[in-house]
Amino acid sequence: MTGDLDTGLLRALITVARHGSINRAAADLGRTQPALSLQLRKLEQHCGQTLLRRSPRGVSLTAAGLQLLPYAERIVSLTEQMQPTAAPAAARRCRVGLIEDVISRHLPQVLADFAATQPQWQLEVRVALERELSPAFRQGELDLLIANPRQCGLERTPSWVLEYPLQWLARDGVKPEAEVLPLVMFSAPCSWRDAMLRALHQLDQPYRIVFESTSQLAVQAALEAGLGVGALFPDAVSAQLRPLPEHSLPPLPAVPLALYRQRDDDGLELLSRLFFRALGQFAA
Repeated sequence: MTGDLDTGLLRALITVARHGSINRAAADLGRTQPALSLQLRKLEQHCGQTLLRRSPRGVSLTAAGLQLLPYAERIVSLTEQMQPTAAPAAARRCRVGLIEDVISRHLPQVLADFAATQPQWQLEVRVALERELSPAFRQGELDLLIANPRQCGLERTPSWVLEYPLQWLARDGVKPEAEVLPLVMFSAPCSWRDAMLRALHQLDQPYRIVFESTSQLAVQAALEAGLGVGALFPDAVSAQLRPLPEHSLPPLPAVPLALYRQRDDDGLELLSRLFFRALGQFAA
């Protein structure tokens, strides 16, 4: 990559990555689809690499595109901060609602990247179940919410939706040989729990629940301890906790995660993009 780079080209890449569609990104940026496509081609020529992968499902980033994206976001954000202002910006508060599935591995990097470019913002994060977060969002107590759209019951259109695969996991990836399968589960009510039980009923697989909790950390600890088999997102995989071999148990349906925000705001927009980048690494 040589020469100066137009930040407008980077903004085009960021917007396409967020929407997964050139048409929707063009509408968001107020440009025509051919004009945006030309910008993307210029960026690829400048970088000397293919940054986008096109398919019937939409547009996604290649490995080179994913590598460039965090730098693009930081450059664009820093450029926006360079705009002269009449006076230093007052501290601003952003209230974020997250389900526990999101915070285990993704939150630290998102917070670090956001704080590096938006030091004037104060973040307040509330972690709870959808049934607690949804009313708070409706009442304006949260500015941004990430939750399962099937569970939160919000009628508004989310900023983005990602489908997350749900995997059967066990210590060392070994399914217990017991005739009655020991299960580690989330406490009811839980859509993951329901999906697991439906899959086992279809297989006529006997089971017994050996551990249940409302906490993902507790469920993950029980699985790593070898208490039984459970289901979590792929980012829960660790040295101790591995996926079961394919066809060991029936496949589980993907789980959607959606981001909702109360208003159009530069800070909320950046935070939305950072969560999309972090969570998109494991999306189906």
